[in-house]
Amino acid sequence: MWKIAWRNLWRNRTRTAIIASAIAFSYGLMLISMGVSADSYAKMEAKAQEATGGSVLVHGAGWWESQGSDVVVGEPAPVMERAGELPEVVEVMPRVIINGLLSSARGNEAVRLIGVVLEREEALADLDDDLVEGAFFSEQYDAPVVISEGLAQRLSVSVGDKVVLTASRVDGEVTRALFYVSGLLKSGMAAEADLQAYTPLKTAQEAVGMGEALTQVGVLVRGVEAQDEVIAALNEVEGAGELEVLSWQEAVPEMSGLLEFDEAVNQIYFAVIFLIVLFAIANTFLMAVMERVREYGLLSALGVGPGQVGRLVIWEALYMALVGMVVGFVMGLVGHLVIAHVGIDMAAMGAGDMEMAGIGMNDLVVRSHLEPMRWLVASVMVLAVVMISAVYPAVRAMRLAPSQAMRFYE
Repeated sequence: MWKIAWRNLWRNRTRTAIIASAIAFSYGLMLISMGVSADSYAKMEAKAQEATGGSVLVHGAGWWESQGSDVVVGEPAPVMERAGELPEVVEVMPRVIINGLLSSARGNEAVRLIGVVLEREEALADLDDDLVEGAFFSEQYDAPVVISEGLAQRLSVSVGDKVVLTASRVDGEVTRALFYVSGLLKSGMAAEADLQAYTPLKTAQEAVGMGEALTQVGVLVRGVEAQDEVIAALNEVEGAGELEVLSWQEAVPEMSGLLEFDEAVNQIYFAVIFLIVLFAIANTFLMAVMERVREYGLLSALGVGPGQVGRLVIWEALYMALVGMVVGFVMGLVGHLVIAHVGIDMAAMGAGDMEMAGIGMNDLVVRSHLEPMRWLVASVMVLAVVMISAVYPAVRAMRLAPSQAMRFYE
């Protein structure tokens, strides 16, 4: 039957082209859509980790809620050493985060000053990419600070000018520290991002008298699946009872919930597409069966049993699916490669910078990311949908009475 089925495909090339095209376009567009969705999710997760400070965050107990200057990681060395030993960890990033007031001769503005080790931060985000003027932590200044363009405009300062930070020390006393603006960053849409400023870690510790203490230890992990293992390992460190260890999803549940909701909507979208493809192909197969009633009647009259007729239809459907999927896979792969290389510039289409759950999305060049396992699962599902769509037409062909079928066109 499989040889006859293969020959039957090419006896009516128009019908074969129509059905195979439906399969190919549905399959190819689905693969492209999956690639774009995967890249979008990856970008949003990366932005969320960048905004929070890492995949896993370690603070003094209660700091994330209070953001108080008196809540610190007093002895960060054991946590950083343990995190650095874990194979899943890419980088460990010590930080001092100071919420205070930045003043110039022309005004005062709220600021979130972050003391960082620039080399370590590069694993999470290259801060130099947002630098529009000056340099990060220029050596010509004793206490350099890099602030956003928006903050600089409101304070009426430029590179080289002095600013004064007023903030609380760990012991609750108010202190003041002098800084020199060494660079300006591109302002983001998110209000919090526009208030951020950066200075070397040691300079920030000295400014508020923290000694070797830290506000936050950011841990960058290779994959989401490894986060729980890292959190469990850090919770076993001596003195962990005085710390809080959070994943980025726990730190910004709004963003995590948004991603889960969007993924659920995508699943519904794909389910609807599958149903449309199922009914469309089933209808086309059924029409093809009804057009060939006399042919099936002739086969039955020649001694071909109902089971063999049904298998003939199934074999034809299988070949049709494979032909359509090969074409669709080529379409999807070409589309993936083009979008991955060129990208879709959402800003050029009028989207501009966006803010989602308080996190600025300023890189809006959407590309495609290939996930082999998802493509494999999708391929199996498409093949299954096509084969299911052929079941009813096959049953109809099996139930055709030879005597009636032979008179169908008479």
